[in-house]
Amino acid sequence: MRSTMRKIDITKAAGPNKALVPTCLKSTTIVPVPKKQQVRYLNDYRPVALTLIIMKCFERLVLPHIKASIPTNLDSHQFAYCGNRSTEDAISTALHTSLSHLEHPNTYVRMLFVDFSSAFNTIVPHKLVD
Repeated sequence: MRSTMRKIDITKAAGPNKALVPTCLKSTTIVPVPKKQQVRYLNDYRPVALTLIIMKCFERLVLPHIKASIPTNLDSHQFAYCGNRSTEDAISTALHTSLSHLEHPNTYVRMLFVDFSSAFNTIVPHKLVD
């Protein structure tokens, strides 16, 4: 697959789709999957997107190239959406930094923890674009 993709001459004419992904390949079915055994509220569901196999393959081909460009742009304290980093890493870093700071006399630490776990459920996409 990789060798075939590398042989494509990107300087040649784009073709009838004008180098855009056809709408039929972008179709996705969203299925609500329960987060808990007892479902009582809408927030107890997680939306799961079912994507066409061809697009999953394409995403897997593109993903390493995107990931390769990201690390230089991220703050060292970025833990979410990073490979091999977790909530435990964030807590450990915060605890270590706090305890190191508290070793100095007459110091204190203030921390604010905000749970953004459902933040993406409330985003209005067209507001982001504007």
